[in-house]
Amino acid sequence: MGATTRPRAAVLWCLALALLLGACDWTTWGVSTDRQSFNPFENTITPNNVGALRHLWSLDLGTNVNASPVLAEGVDVNGTKTDLLFIGNEHGAFFAIKTDGTPVWFRNVGTQTLNCTDTPDQVYGVMSSAIFDRASNRVFVAGGDGQLYAFDPATGATVPGWPVRFTSVATESVFGSPTMLGNHIYVEVASHCDQSPYKGRVIDIDPTNHVVAHTWYTLGNPNLDGGGIWGYGGVSVDPADGDVYAATGNAAGATPESTPWAESVVRLSSSLTFKAGDTPGNTIEDDDFGSTPVLFQKQGCPKQLVAEQKNGTLYLYDRDNIANGPRQSLVVASPEFIGVPAYSPETQMVYVPILFDTADHSYKRGVAAFTLDANCKLQRAWNTNTLAMGLNLSIAKGVVYYTGGFGGVVRAVDARTGAPLWNSGTTVSGPVLAQPVVINGRLYVGGYDHYLHAWGL
Repeated sequence: MGATTRPRAAVLWCLALALLLGACDWTTWGVSTDRQSFNPFENTITPNNVGALRHLWSLDLGTNVNASPVLAEGVDVNGTKTDLLFIGNEHGAFFAIKTDGTPVWFRNVGTQTLNCTDTPDQVYGVMSSAIFDRASNRVFVAGGDGQLYAFDPATGATVPGWPVRFTSVATESVFGSPTMLGNHIYVEVASHCDQSPYKGRVIDIDPTNHVVAHTWYTLGNPNLDGGGIWGYGGVSVDPADGDVYAATGNAAGATPESTPWAESVVRLSSSLTFKAGDTPGNTIEDDDFGSTPVLFQKQGCPKQLVAEQKNGTLYLYDRDNIANGPRQSLVVASPEFIGVPAYSPETQMVYVPILFDTADHSYKRGVAAFTLDANCKLQRAWNTNTLAMGLNLSIAKGVVYYTGGFGGVVRAVDARTGAPLWNSGTTVSGPVLAQPVVINGRLYVGGYDHYLHAWGL
């Protein structure tokens, strides 16, 4: 039986919640630590009714939103079981919000102001999604001040022993969402606008003892700059063995930009010991992996992953043979090719967001879907033709939802055919970069119009 059908910790929690509450948590970016972005527990919104989605509410969060919300079901707030969304903005405010759009609490987790236009006002706060851990009843978020915070989800009180500092360097940032499995919280470091100094690395924070337990430097040397980890999903973690997978950016300064393990796909142990890696080589300047490896296994195939490199290439690796290079390389976009793919165990297909057409227009912006053939290689199934950029996506109940960057529109297409089913029209008035979250009959998206939006039937 393939790995995608084995119980995962998040899945087991959801099974229990579904029995008790008829609902489920969305605890981390991409639903689970393998970053498949597939929600198996959505039963309300389907291909047959998604076209009827209507805008329910918008909550002004005050400034730009790059993060996606996470959701906790049935949190005890003053004696009342309450479903809460957790999301931060780029001015360092971190919010708990009811699913009807009512704020419950917020906390300031710090900002940085730099000469860098990655955000319109050059202020950086919460750039990545949070983690909700039901086992410890904690919500964790990386602040703009270089610390990882832990809060009581009901009250927003800071948990004793927190925050834990992971950097004091103003030019270092956390673009990718932290990842938690067991007693490990992995935080990934990149920079603002490639400004040095910054040391690309993965940091393992021990949430029991509130300390940095292990660190892996992308370039193997803490004195070298570069090698940031930029993917929205941060690192992925195999729930079966705890191994960590990262896709890295370029080295900086005088160092060759693909110095190992920059511009590479790597596999690490749970304690961040290097196990395997591959550097495909750079074909453009600044040829980052602006992506997160997505882990999956179709029945009858080996354990695999997919990741996007900025030059336009999609790589398919066998996870136990990364050092031998990719099983397959496909040019599916023009630079800049950034974003995170997804995988549906339901359709057994890989979904890839595309910002720009290939030069020959053989692949068009939006989403491309791939099946896996008898040789466990990707075969194109369909490609949207909506002239809408694809950057981040999620899958639920046979529907692919995707955000298109600067167009400000959220779209839904049929997961099996790519047929367009719905779009948000003019509801969102600014760019949308974050992953759409689809859970318990609702669709949630934050944007550069400063709002968190909710749609439902």
